[in-house]
Amino acid sequence: MFFSVGVETPKDENTAYGMIVPAFSAYDYGCFSAADSQDQIGPMVKEAILLVAEDLLRSGIAANEIKDAGYLVYSANPEYKDFDSWVMVDVDLSSFEGKPQRINISLPDTLIKRIDSAVKGNSVYRDRSHFIAQAARHALNQ
Repeated sequence: MFFSVGVETPKDENTAYGMIVPAFSAYDYGCFSAADSQDQIGPMVKEAILLVAEDLLRSGIAANEIKDAGYLVYSANPEYKDFDSWVMVDVDLSSFEGKPQRINISLPDTLIKRIDSAVKGNSVYRDRSHFIAQAARHALNQ
């Protein structure tokens, strides 16, 4: 899932980059992180997102229920005025969805070939099962 992340640029060399993930505020959770350099922003905020998502799961909110309104919405909110830049971070929350189960399904062979072609030409999908799971998540979130 993609998360909008507000980044506050440090004012001097003694200050870290501050990050916020506003998507969690809808659930009365705060998700904040900090990084000493730009290259640490991604890993640090991903760790914070995973920790908050794990806590949400314990409180009864499923990972697939989390919604991100988008950085345009958040950046227009005066509450986030200190965050001078916005980035999108992709975090795999599938580990919070439960244990994988093998099922037997039937699909037309031409559809399977199209899926395999899409998986082969796109690094977003790990394999055919991942593609089908992502398509199902997308359809269920509509």
